[in-house]
Amino acid sequence: MQGLFIALAVVAGVIVLSAVLLLTVALATVHSVFGRRKSFADDIGVKSGEGVDRFGCDVAWFDTVKANTESMTITAFDGIKLGSLLIKNAERSNRVAIICHGYGVTPRSMQVQAKLFYDRGFDVLLPYMRGHGVSEGRVGMAWLDRFDLLRWTDAVIGAYGQSVEIAFVGTSMGGATVVAAAGMNPPRQVKCVVDDCGFSSQSEQCDRSIKNAKLPVKPMKFVLDIGMRLVHNYSLHDADITPLAASMTVPALFIHGGNDKVVTPECGQKLYDACGSADKTFKMFPDAGHALSYVTDPDGYLGCINGFIEKVFSLPPVVVDDGESAGTPVSDKADESAAQ
Repeated sequence: MQGLFIALAVVAGVIVLSAVLLLTVALATVHSVFGRRKSFADDIGVKSGEGVDRFGCDVAWFDTVKANTESMTITAFDGIKLGSLLIKNAERSNRVAIICHGYGVTPRSMQVQAKLFYDRGFDVLLPYMRGHGVSEGRVGMAWLDRFDLLRWTDAVIGAYGQSVEIAFVGTSMGGATVVAAAGMNPPRQVKCVVDDCGFSSQSEQCDRSIKNAKLPVKPMKFVLDIGMRLVHNYSLHDADITPLAASMTVPALFIHGGNDKVVTPECGQKLYDACGSADKTFKMFPDAGHALSYVTDPDGYLGCINGFIEKVFSLPPVVVDDGESAGTPVSDKADESAAQ
């Protein structure tokens, strides 16, 4: 009998130690993936005034609008402080583009989109996503950021008044964020969504990231999901953007690179197919990698977004040097066939 008790005690000790080890690994994994990202002075690998990075961003542009740039802060639903850059047009604007960056970078990585909207007369709000730069907390990976975006929207309406018109714009994690928030019955001031290579669910994105790292998917995902439940109080399987896309009603433009290995083009197609908006467009840049559609085809990328917002906001078309229009998005039917 004594031997049986000793054996049971050993088994219990092994189980406890295994559980402690599993929890430790789970928490460490969540911290590694969803912990605060390092903040760099120029965010995207180029110092101010030293040229254009591989994503096509020219950080020197921020120096040209420095006099019109101010900081803006809000408090998130869970009490953390979130910061942003607000770039105001020289002429008083009644339109604001809220532009959300991706994982591991900060607002300067959205220079191309910021300049595009600024040049079209919009004020530009560039939030630091939670867990990035000056914003507190851990990385929200779109699922928590969607609530933050709606708070930023309320802050913009409070500052600009009820007549303000707002565009949601985002890339990668930011793209998933703008789609998710647009599916949560946003204020009527939100007029459109531009999603560049946003993912369709955390669970699917987790699978791809683990595969890309050449690690075993099921055990790694199991451990990560335990950590997510402990730290963020939700499961990876809960964080599905697709049903929220189905609840969208505002005009939506989905952009994706056909050679995207980080967030596959099937994700963009999935969000587009699910999108409940009557006015929606899917634009594929066949040769582009992740967040590289602008670099692959600058004129096509800018023309696509310009054509979309010209329609939504009744803006005059951009005229290029040869006197022709900069272009408009291709039709839904043509884009959909290009994505197959």
